Amino acid sequence: MVERLKVGVVGCGNIFNLAHKPALKAIRSIKVVAVMDVSEEAARKAAKDLNAKAYTNLDEFLSLDLDVVEVLTPTYTHAEIAIEALKAGKHVIVEKPIALTTEEAKEMIKTAEKEGLKLFVGHVRRFDKRWIQIKEVIKSRNILPMQIRKTEVQHLPFPADYWYWDESKSGGVALDLGVHVTDFLRWFFEGEPVEVFAIGKAIRGEARVNGTYDHVVMFIKFEGGRTGIAEVSWSYPYPAKYGVFYHHLDIIGKNGRIRYTPLDTPVVGVVKSTFEMPRFSPMLSTFPEAFEAELRHFFECILHDREPVVTAQDALIALYIAEKAKESMRKGEPVELEVGAW
Repeated sequence: MVERLKVGVVGCGNIFNLAHKPALKAIRSIKVVAVMDVSEEAARKAAKDLNAKAYTNLDEFLSLDLDVVEVLTPTYTHAEIAIEALKAGKHVIVEKPIALTTEEAKEMIKTAEKEGLKLFVGHVRRFDKRWIQIKEVIKSRNILPMQIRKTEVQHLPFPADYWYWDESKSGGVALDLGVHVTDFLRWFFEGEPVEVFAIGKAIRGEARVNGTYDHVVMFIKFEGGRTGIAEVSWSYPYPAKYGVFYHHLDIIGKNGRIRYTPLDTPVVGVVKSTFEMPRFSPMLSTFPEAFEAELRHFFECILHDREPVVTAQDALIALYIAEKAKESMRKGEPVELEVGAW
């Protein structure tokens, strides 16, 4: 019998509490032995929930006997923490985006290869049964997609001084939420992008104060004359906890069309001290079991030395497209993509 993987978690904030903590609790092939956060209170609470030890010092945490380190920290810290963990001999699972810049992402991948360790990136849409099923229908019915429009919009529920609104820390909505959609389009088209044109708007005061966009539309040309349209937003005006997260998918193919708009909240309001919408999933954008499926898959890849269904290179390309979309917004013109030249 294979001994359970010893896991350490860095970052005990929103995504940990909403998604990763319950998923980690459900997986029997691993044991979370340590958690680390710069907030002692957050670390202690997470440690209690997972029956693990709490740390606030990264070096002390990385000196432990760990097989895997899961990085659930703000985007601008991903590269530094992941690279240190890899150099300390640990496999790494990092939340999307892989990093703040493609240069950082490439360094992470290079370090993992040099150390002979695995680097996984949590592009959870690839593990959501809804998108998996739709992709299977595209294949089985020979839809042959020529245009795919994917919308992911929400009301970002954080104040203007929170790190998400600081583009130097999160990359802004085009990168933070955008990589979900850029990866989704590559996954569904099974091809590479060749050009992107993007338009951004600053709608909410939080965006304007921070000099960033909170609503972005990307038009992405793919090989074979195909088109991807990605709309991502933090500006939808719903005052609900965690924001109402709205999806829309429209696929037009040579042999058919698929349209799917999942209602993460039914059209019913509940009035308490604030207005909230009932929801089927606390994550809104993804059912919780997708995170569990994702982590199970990554741990299995470590235990049995397998390649994951979504690679660090996939995550790098998703980031690259979003990065070039930001360049297009600055220039006000289309930008060529050179994925095939890498």
